[in-house]
Amino acid sequence: METSMNYLLSDIEKTRIEMIDLAKQYGYSNPNVVQCSQRLDLLLNVYDNQQIKH
Repeated sequence: METSMNYLLSDIEKTRIEMIDLAKQYGYSNPNVVQCSQRLDLLLNVYDNQQIKH
């Protein structure tokens, strides 16, 4: 279980960095930035749900 949480946290951090880089390059309203932000939201929701269960 801990391994999957570590993978999830790593994925969250990678996606966060990707979103920041995209926003710097294209601006906050760019569709690629919005899509990345939505992916980050989903990952954070998964993390929160895992935290609630344990």
